Amino acid sequence: MSASAPLCPNCALALNPVTARARTGYLLALDQCGTCGGLWCDRWELFPIDAAEVGRLDPVDQAALRAPVESVKHELQCPRCRIALRRFRDPLLPVDSRIERCPACDGMWLNRGELRRFKGARSEEPRSMPVPNAALDALIGRYADSANWPTVSQLARATDNASAADDETSSNITSDLLRSALWIGVRALVRLLLGL
Repeated sequence: MSASAPLCPNCALALNPVTARARTGYLLALDQCGTCGGLWCDRWELFPIDAAEVGRLDPVDQAALRAPVESVKHELQCPRCRIALRRFRDPLLPVDSRIERCPACDGMWLNRGELRRFKGARSEEPRSMPVPNAALDALIGRYADSANWPTVSQLARATDNASAADDETSSNITSDLLRSALWIGVRALVRLLLGL
């Protein structure tokens, strides 16, 4: 990666540093073009941006909407790596959405208006998406009924400072805790994959 200032893929001008609040409350350091309004997000910065930040980072510019727009005739390059950007496809985004991604650093470039579309599409009701893996579908089917959820038996004894006189009971409690922790992890992963 180059140590020089990142350049706008559209205008080839230096990008300005901007901050955005994440959904969890911390601040993200992004880069934005002062001319075209495009936004550069380094790896993992796009998804946690709070939807309330859209109005500030991606405002509707009435004058820019009325002005004629020249299409970019050159290949867009990563502001950091200076290599060709590729189109980012996400089944949850509108088909005509246009977000570019760097194959080297995983940063993402959004032209003016794309952040608003991206966050708008993400805030809608989750759309059904085909499950790509039959094993995942089977796992979801198995645990759809709460009767199949693992539970921690004897939780009071597991968290108590009771003596470990009974090794078999301690072993059972430990295995129950491990199974429960694994189940919590699997549920979180399934929810993340399905956007629940």
